[in-house]
Amino acid sequence: MWEVRGKRWEKRLLWNKAKKQAWHRGHGTPGTPQKHRIHRTQVLIIGGGATGAGILWDLTLRGIDAVLVEARELAYGTSGRCHGLLHSGGRYLVKDSEVARECYDENQILRRVAAAAIEDTGGLFVYLKGDDPDYAAQWAAAAKKADLPYEEIDVAEARQMEPLLSGNVQRAFRVPDAAIDPFELIVMNVRGAVERGAHLLTGSRVEKLLTDSRGVSGVVVKDMHSGESYSIEAEVVVNAAGPWAGQVAALAGISLEIAYGKGTLLVYTQRLNKCVINRLRPPGDADILVPAKSVSLLGTTDVAVQTPDNPRPSQEEINTLLKLGEELVPGLSSRRVVRAFAGVRPLYDPGESGRGASRGFAVIDHGKTHGVANFYSVVGGKLTTYRLMAERAADLVAAHLGVSAPCRTRDVVLPPPLDACSQGGDSSPLICECEMLSEKELLQAAEKLQTVTPEALVRSTRLAHGPCQGTSCLYRAALLLYREGYLSYEGALEFLRYALAGRWRGMGAVLDDAQAKQLELAQGVYLETFGLETLKNEL
Repeated sequence: MWEVRGKRWEKRLLWNKAKKQAWHRGHGTPGTPQKHRIHRTQVLIIGGGATGAGILWDLTLRGIDAVLVEARELAYGTSGRCHGLLHSGGRYLVKDSEVARECYDENQILRRVAAAAIEDTGGLFVYLKGDDPDYAAQWAAAAKKADLPYEEIDVAEARQMEPLLSGNVQRAFRVPDAAIDPFELIVMNVRGAVERGAHLLTGSRVEKLLTDSRGVSGVVVKDMHSGESYSIEAEVVVNAAGPWAGQVAALAGISLEIAYGKGTLLVYTQRLNKCVINRLRPPGDADILVPAKSVSLLGTTDVAVQTPDNPRPSQEEINTLLKLGEELVPGLSSRRVVRAFAGVRPLYDPGESGRGASRGFAVIDHGKTHGVANFYSVVGGKLTTYRLMAERAADLVAAHLGVSAPCRTRDVVLPPPLDACSQGGDSSPLICECEMLSEKELLQAAEKLQTVTPEALVRSTRLAHGPCQGTSCLYRAALLLYREGYLSYEGALEFLRYALAGRWRGMGAVLDDAQAKQLELAQGVYLETFGLETLKNEL
C-alpha cells in the first residue's frame, strides 16, 4: 500500500494544517497570511478562466511580472461549464468565416502546445434529411473557399465511424474537431506561469479599482475566506472576468454591452461516440454530441438571461435537448443521463444576442475608448480562441509597458496539469473507480491547489464525475484529505456537503426511474449515516 508518511510529508502536513485548514467551522479556508500577500505587481489580471490564465502565461513568458486574481477558483465560470469542444471552425463557416479561420488556426496551435489537455477525436458534420439542403450546400462551398481541411465522406463510412448515427444522414463531412479538458488547460497555463514567477490568488474578489491622476493604479481585494481586504498596486489592470466583465468594468464607471446566453448540457453515463458529432444546419439546440473521456455531452441550448450568476437547467431545456438529440442519434432520449448543468456565454456584440451574436472577441483599451488609462477588458470569444485573445491583450499591455518581447505561446509547450505518476509506480488504492482516480493522484492534485475546495478538486481530478456521481467515492476522498491534513474534521463534513449538493442538483434535474433510485440511495447513505441533514436545504 502506498505510504505518504515520513519526515518530508510530516513537515508538509504541519504546514498544511497551519495554512490550508480548509473549510473549517462551516466556512472557507483561513485567509492568505499577511506576509504571503502580494502588494505590488506590473500587471494584475482579474478572472481565472481560460482567457485570464492565458494572459498570465503570455505575460510571464515576456518577462512581465503578473498576478491573477480569481473570486472563486479556477474555471468557476464559463470555461468550466462548457462542452469541451476544440472547434475546427465548421460551426461558424457560413455566418462568420473570420471566426471559423481563427478557430481552425488556434485548433492547430493548441494541438502542439497543449496536447496534454486534448484528445484528438476528430469530428463529423452530418446533414439530416429534412434539414435545409441550401444551408448544407452553402456550408460545403464556404469550406472549399476558406481552404479548410474538411472532407466529404461516404455516408456508409460515417456510419461505420459512428454506428449510432441516424438513418436520416444524407451527407457527412470529416473535420479536425477535438475534445479538450478546460480545467486541465487552465491549470497548465497557470502552472507554467507560476513556475516562472507569476502569482495566483484564488478566493480573492476585486471590490474596488484604485485610481490616481494617471488612471487605474491597482485594486482592493477581499480575501473571501478571512473576510479581510487589502490593496494591490499595479501598473496595468486587465479585466478578463468573462460573464462578470461588465461588473468589473462598472467599478471604473464603464458600461459594457454584454448579453448573457445560458446554455444547458446533458451528461450521459457512458461514452456514446468516438468523435464529435455536429448537425449540419444553422446553429441550434442539441446539435453537438461531444465525447469527453468516459462520458458524452449533448448540447446546448441558448436562453437569454439577465445575470451570469447561478445558472440552472430548466426542464423545458432538458426536454428540448432530449427531443432534438433523438433526431441526431436515435435512442439518445432513452439513454441514461447522469446529470445536467448550465453555463453562461458572455456575448459582446452590441445590438445582437443569442444565436445571432458574433462569437468573435474584442480587447478594449479603456484609456482610448473611455478615458480610463491603464485598464483593459477582454470580452466575447470562445474557449478555442482563448490563446489568441490572450495574445492580443498581452500585445497591448506589453506595448503600454514598453516591453518589446514578442508572444511565445504559439511555440512554448505548456507543462502537464499534474506531474505524471511514474510508469507502474502508483500502487495506491483507488478513490474513484469510475474515473480510475487513485489516492496518490488525489493528494497530488490537492497539493497543487492553493485552496482545497470541492469544486476545484472535482474539476481537477474528475472525482465524482462517473455514474455514481460521488456516492461511493466522496466520503473516501474526504477521509483521505482529513487524514493527510488538508481538511479539518469540520472541513471534511463541509467538503461532503458542498460536493454532494453540487452533484445532487445536477442529478435532480434529470431524474428518471434509475436516477431517482440512485439519488435516494445516495441521500440515505449521506443524510442518515453521516448526519448531513442540512443538505436537504441545499437542493
